Amino acid sequence: MAGIKKKLGTRISQLRMEAGMTQAKLAEKSNLSVDSISRIERGNRAPSLESLESIAMALGVEPSELLNFRGKELKALSEGPPECLELWNLLKDRKRTEIKKVFEIARILLS
Repeated sequence: MAGIKKKLGTRISQLRMEAGMTQAKLAEKSNLSVDSISRIERGNRAPSLESLESIAMALGVEPSELLNFRGKELKALSEGPPECLELWNLLKDRKRTEIKKVFEIARILLS
């Protein structure tokens, strides 16, 4: 089971990508360093309450939304490597045919 820092980091990363922001842009808008955002998203660092508020404002969400860990996707993504979240974000809005092609390529590469 993933710890709360990992879940929080995954949630922030998920919201950042949905907002179309890079870590650098989120860092700039929240007045935090890129290194801090990176460590938070990886689950290596717990942000202060003030930092959580700054991140939420930068993302345009309520602070409570950062702590919304519901959903199977978040659970699965927070327990896997960070690339899983990036891959999920790349595929989530794609056509089924495109997803099937990527799946087939991955199956060949991983066999």
